[in-house]
Amino acid sequence: MNRMKWAYMLLVALLLTGCGTLMQPYQMDGKMKDIELGMTKKKVISVLGKDFESAGARMTPEGAIESISYKTASMMEDTEGYYILSFKDGG
Repeated sequence: MNRMKWAYMLLVALLLTGCGTLMQPYQMDGKMKDIELGMTKKKVISVLGKDFESAGARMTPEGAIESISYKTASMMEDTEGYYILSFKDGG
């Protein structure tokens, strides 16, 4: 019986961990409210998390621009999209 109890607890822990990962795109809209103009890339990542993708980089006369994207989704509208954030000079 003790072995069955541990197996059940492990299954519950795995399910909860998996659901948290799957829910991250649905939580992004609320986190975006904490982003402010002028934040560094490091600060944005500390607020939104490390689950981003590189969206490109380019050189401009004003300096280098790097862009990253975060996936977002809406359960109400069954849609998904991306927030794209750009940082100047490695910001």
